[in-house]
Amino acid sequence: MKTGIVVIHQLPQTPATLWFRLLGKGNVQERAIAEVAALAMNHPYRDNVLDLLGNLRVTLEAKANIEPEERDLIMQLSPLYLEKLQAAERIGGQKEAQTLILRQLNRRVGVLSPELQLHVKALSLPRLEELSEALLDFSQMDDLVAWLDADRA
Repeated sequence: MKTGIVVIHQLPQTPATLWFRLLGKGNVQERAIAEVAALAMNHPYRDNVLDLLGNLRVTLEAKANIEPEERDLIMQLSPLYLEKLQAAERIGGQKEAQTLILRQLNRRVGVLSPELQLHVKALSLPRLEELSEALLDFSQMDDLVAWLDADRA
């Protein structure tokens, strides 16, 4: 059997070691959490790390006796966890709006082509809200196309 010891505080600060450094203590862990917070919203590591950190936060909060170091960790993780929840709510709200508006459009002007469906799905939440009001005035597919063309301009 081959075994080894990983000295977390001696690991280089690279994306490949981020997972291990998050398990570290003190400054090593703080820097790793700051790296996660600095990752772009669409970075593949970000969602996975925030899920795992959220689970860790819940586990720590469930303990009867929380150590001061663990309490500090919970405080560091809380803003990241809240940010993830808010992002999920925004995405969920946008998907719900897309679904509802596509259903309304199908009833109002007929079945949309895949291209038009994609265009509607690409709209931001505020633009979807505007479309939800505008579609009440639509009587044919050309009205939707004109509205979307005006949106592109």
